[in-house]
Amino acid sequence: MIKRFILYLIRWQLSTPILWLVVRNLGVGIGSTIVANLVGGSIFFWVDKFIFTSKAVEMWHFKEKGRCDACGKEASLWRLVLAPGYDKRKAEPKFLCMECSKKKTDELRRRGIKVRGRSK
Repeated sequence: MIKRFILYLIRWQLSTPILWLVVRNLGVGIGSTIVANLVGGSIFFWVDKFIFTSKAVEMWHFKEKGRCDACGKEASLWRLVLAPGYDKRKAEPKFLCMECSKKKTDELRRRGIKVRGRSK
């Protein structure tokens, strides 16, 4: 999630030159600001869509406390939802403790799925 947030902050900064150009050329009134925001929104809608739906960035869900669906242990739980070549957004959620999560991610890596998180 932090990677998506950093990408979003970078994206947000990319809108600065567009706003500056439009406001500089049209003046500093509310109408220019509205036009600048419409231009920026038209461009960055597609960038935002990529950031928040891309399979290139991993998505994990986390529960502070719960029972592991694999071993039954009471612990903090993890669920890999999305990674390159792996999409469980529509699957029944299965949350795993750290040990079971590591086993699962190791198994996914052996199958060729590139999972960066939960490798320790």
